Amino acid sequence: MNVVENGLYKVSDSYFSDFADPKHLYNKQQNRPYFLALKGNNGVYWLIPLSSKVEKYRAKIQADEKKHGESVFNHIGKVKNEERAFLIGNVIPVTEEYIVGPFTIGGTPYVVANETEIKAIRSKLRRYLSLVRNKKLYPTVDILGIERKLLSKKKNAAYMI
Repeated sequence: MNVVENGLYKVSDSYFSDFADPKHLYNKQQNRPYFLALKGNNGVYWLIPLSSKVEKYRAKIQADEKKHGESVFNHIGKVKNEERAFLIGNVIPVTEEYIVGPFTIGGTPYVVANETEIKAIRSKLRRYLSLVRNKKLYPTVDILGIERKLLSKKKNAAYMI
């Protein structure tokens, strides 16, 4: 699948069986949630799930900001002119083979076009991943282990005939 940066996508159920973890978000048979795709430097896509429970996550953001001065776990932004929560703390690494399809409007894949929004989300994601890589945060799902497996699989696939 040709993944467009900043597009919204669904993830294959096979991803959740290949990288089984009871703490993964429920995939709802490849129908929801939708994920915002941001490409990493190593070719792995970091997919951030979206939620319509904006007020729940707004309260979490306010609590984080009050306690820590910032919130890297969640971000409130617009999708189709409606507020949505971007759950950065639930991000997962994925390669194209596990992406089933885009979220479309009238047959056209939807892309988050607001550059300010994308910049803010990307900044929070970089900060979050930096904290995880430096063992300052421990996500509920071993995203770095999954990333290593995906990169190893990708590298080995390059040598297959």
